Amino acid sequence: MRIVFFLYTITLLLGCSSGVDISIPEKYGETTEYNKGYLTGSLSATTVWPSSGEGLMTTLYIRQKGHADVITLVNNNADSDFITDSLKGQLFSLPLPAGEYELFCIGFKGSNGSKTITSKSRDDLGLAFSIEPGRVTYIGQFITSSLVAKSKLWNIEYPSGYGVITYSSAYKRDKALFDERHPDLYNLAFSPEPLAVKNTRLISTRPE
Repeated sequence: MRIVFFLYTITLLLGCSSGVDISIPEKYGETTEYNKGYLTGSLSATTVWPSSGEGLMTTLYIRQKGHADVITLVNNNADSDFITDSLKGQLFSLPLPAGEYELFCIGFKGSNGSKTITSKSRDDLGLAFSIEPGRVTYIGQFITSSLVAKSKLWNIEYPSGYGVITYSSAYKRDKALFDERHPDLYNLAFSPEPLAVKNTRLISTRPE
């Protein structure tokens, strides 16, 4: 019965992840309610031309340490939970069994105006975090922007189709969004677990 409740919680939380598509292997549902924690953060894109990341689909690849089953979080920028003058993005939230996890790869799919470009970081980023029972682990904000190319013919700059991720934190904004979306989890400890130094460029899929 507890496993059924956990699977129901997964469905409920995924249904509230706005424009972020989340894929979770079955093994992560094979746990009890009392061994469950939550993962949250946000996927954003810059909106300032020509480095705008709005045309890039960004995928985070996550797995439990020592396991091959991969969780994917995909942001296609179709929806947004927040918009500023230079940024738009979505909150993601999902329940997971307690344990040690890592964000091991980040991928992009974009276009340079003439062809589709698919690119990935290396597969050993090793950005580790923990999920603890009855706690919400906040891993920060991932901001996608595009590397800029320049047309030799027209002498103008444009998004190249290759992506860059800048890591940041939007703790107050994202916690408020989480509490609004999941009022039943309001009393759980909301624990920030930084994966890198703030404003660090985590990955770039092509040398500049």
